[in-house]
Amino acid sequence: MALDTLEKNTGENGDIAHELVSIARLVTYARNSAKELELEFPTYCLDLALGSLVEEISKRGVDGAEGTGEGDYVPSFISGASH
Repeated sequence: MALDTLEKNTGENGDIAHELVSIARLVTYARNSAKELELEFPTYCLDLALGSLVEEISKRGVDGAEGTGEGDYVPSFISGASH
């Protein structure tokens, strides 16, 4: 289902943001797994995907959309950590 269609169906950005955070958690797990396996190209691609997700989540107004500063995108709302 296209994101535009999903957005029209949910009616609120909060619902979309929740879905994006769930996807970001999945991509984070896949990225970390690829990094542990030393798979450079998949890690790079997943970094790009995660960066785009974090950017979109930030646009939707979810707090905590900053990286760790080490090149690893693991915002607190994605990793499940609380402030």
